[in-house]
Amino acid sequence: MGIVALWRGQQNFRIEIGATIFILAMTYVFHIKPIERGIIILMILLVLAAEIMNSVFENILDGISIKKNEKFRIAKDIMAGMVLIMAMGAVAVAIIIFYPYVRFLVVG
Repeated sequence: MGIVALWRGQQNFRIEIGATIFILAMTYVFHIKPIERGIIILMILLVLAAEIMNSVFENILDGISIKKNEKFRIAKDIMAGMVLIMAMGAVAVAIIIFYPYVRFLVVG
């Protein structure tokens, strides 16, 4: 039930799932080595876990108080920043892993 609520309520989660499907498909298109595929899967899981933690944290803070609270806003921004940093790290890892495969495809 929680994943369904997450899917319905969080656009970023849906985007991340779409990116996950695309990236996993590319690991098969480029015949990525199993260890590299494992690293990519680990990064995907870390990003999704960060998104889930962010959503939980936001829901808890929203449940505590409906009033505007500057400290809550800052805490939410920090959590969103954590997701962004994880996503940037995942993109960096994907570039490092996919670059040789794409280069070989382009250069030969």
